[in-house]
Amino acid sequence: MAKRNIRAKAKSAIGAVKQKANEAQAKLKKAERQENMLHKTLSPKQTATKKEKSAQKHTKLLKRFVTIKKEVKEENARKNREKAKVVGDLKPLRDALPALGDIYDLVRSSRKPAEDKNALAEPEKLSAKKKIKTKREEYVKKVQSFEKLIKDKNFKKNPREAISNHLRNKYQAMEEDDDE
Repeated sequence: MAKRNIRAKAKSAIGAVKQKANEAQAKLKKAERQENMLHKTLSPKQTATKKEKSAQKHTKLLKRFVTIKKEVKEENARKNREKAKVVGDLKPLRDALPALGDIYDLVRSSRKPAEDKNALAEPEKLSAKKKIKTKREEYVKKVQSFEKLIKDKNFKKNPREAISNHLRNKYQAMEEDDDE
């Protein structure tokens, strides 16, 4: 019985010591927080008047306008560079490229005879309405395929695996078409 009493007293003593240690740590943390708060409150705050704030907003807006204007100017310059015709000596370039007849022979040997007629025919020039219509149809197809992809159960489970499977199948189909 005496042993039990001693154990109980030891446990209660240990509990009391732990509680006092926790209280001391809490007091230290509280003092540290108050000291940090004191440093924060002693530092002078920068208060801006309404005029200063509006001036800052105005300068920020002007900077944004300048950057947008710069981007538009760069875009226009890029488009102009794309439209510009190449002027100069093209002979070295022409010599470096294979002859057109060689390319045509290579294409003809790899394609079927029925496709040769299609290769010789020039592509049909589309009117503006037809171009818009074809672009719209392509866009609708892309949107529909994207919606299918989002609804796909496999894509929801593991998107990376679904994409890798799709690419793998696509390349296999392209290789099979090339082999035939």
